[in-house]
Amino acid sequence: MARPGPLVLLWRWRYEVGLAIGAPGCWLLMDRQLGRTAAITTIAAVLLVAVLWPPARAELAARMWCVITPHRIREGMAQALIVTARGKLPIVLHTRPEVFGERLLIWCRAGTSPADLIDARDLLAAACWLAGDVRITRHPDRASLAIVDVIRYPDRADRPDRADEKRRSAVGGKET
Repeated sequence: MARPGPLVLLWRWRYEVGLAIGAPGCWLLMDRQLGRTAAITTIAAVLLVAVLWPPARAELAARMWCVITPHRIREGMAQALIVTARGKLPIVLHTRPEVFGERLLIWCRAGTSPADLIDARDLLAAACWLAGDVRITRHPDRASLAIVDVIRYPDRADRPDRADEKRRSAVGGKET
């Protein structure tokens, strides 16, 4: 398998790098602008809200899974040897939270296809911690794109996704 280049590594770890740079930077800015006591109080208040308010906690957990899941899917693809002839893995383009878990958009490079992901479905599900299943479908418009649904909450898996719920509520409960 080919080693990823520096730009690929930066793309894969962008959230972690952003947090590693942003958190100390935010701390320094708050410390200089507000003073240490006010900065500590503000950070403590934000953390308390995030931990104690259920909607904030649920959103934080959903975003956390959106950071973890692409790493786990890449590891599953590596273990299943879903690679090009040059040893390149498919690229996770986007991950978003859904009511059932997460939805990933994966670009299959030349030499791989969504069918390869479908064949490795059990390995990918096992690679995703605490996932009950994964559903893999080919993108309706692009043959090189795969949609991977990581099912963490099976009781919600048959419900429509958030975009459908928002679209229905925007038009008075009717499907558009």
